[in-house]
Amino acid sequence: MTRRNQALEMVRLLVLSALAVVFLYPFVLMIGISLDVNANFGLSFPPRIVPEEFGWKNFSLIFKSLPIGTYYLNSLIIVAGSVAGHIAGATLAGYALAKGEFRGKKIWLLLILTAMMVPDQVIVFTRFLVFNQLHLINSFVGVILPTLAYPFGVFLVKQFMDSLPNELGEAAKMDGAHHFKIFMRIYLPLTAPIIATLSIITVMHKWNELLWPLLMLSKSSMFTVSIGVANFTLGPNGTYIGSSLALATLTIIPMVVLFLILQRYVIESVASSGLKL
Repeated sequence: MTRRNQALEMVRLLVLSALAVVFLYPFVLMIGISLDVNANFGLSFPPRIVPEEFGWKNFSLIFKSLPIGTYYLNSLIIVAGSVAGHIAGATLAGYALAKGEFRGKKIWLLLILTAMMVPDQVIVFTRFLVFNQLHLINSFVGVILPTLAYPFGVFLVKQFMDSLPNELGEAAKMDGAHHFKIFMRIYLPLTAPIIATLSIITVMHKWNELLWPLLMLSKSSMFTVSIGVANFTLGPNGTYIGSSLALATLTIIPMVVLFLILQRYVIESVASSGLKL
């Protein structure tokens, strides 16, 4: 390696290290403040990453004042149903657009791309009126159902399946296999990286989603983690900085663990499909 390449590599390493510090500092600070037993009484300036007095008091207050276990369970039910519905709908539609032959295929793809450009906030109230007529208010089904038709997931799977050889399906057709069998036996097992990516995207979206669950769920026993965080921080308890950040830490931990487990598949799927997420 020449000196010039070594210098460029050093600069790249310094830039990436600086960016890592910028992105990680708020999370490290959040955890540090949440573990400071005096954080609810006021913060020092500049804020301290290392707690002045370490303890679990802020987390204890959260578990005493909120049914955090119920919030977690409700969020897990919604997330699990959303992931299953999103993967089923996206993989079937993506396979049809990538490997299927039918009239109007390009028009359907154009409609999906057009739907990706429409912000969810534009149609959320219209959707709420429809779901209200269907008596889906205060039901987990009503929160989960929209994920069956997320256009981004369909497009992502379609792009990934375009990279898979058509010869696999053609050979199966010669043996008498129909489309659904070809999809289930041949192409679906090859889509593990893109399924992992869709799972992470869906989990993060549904776990952090606030507007749609807030419209659909009015019973406190059905509240999700995001609604619990909003009620706690926007209410009179919001002045307790340490406890608010302790609740935020409890909310983020599952997402961090999930990403660390599935990050290899995400990188593989992005590299295979040529997309930039």
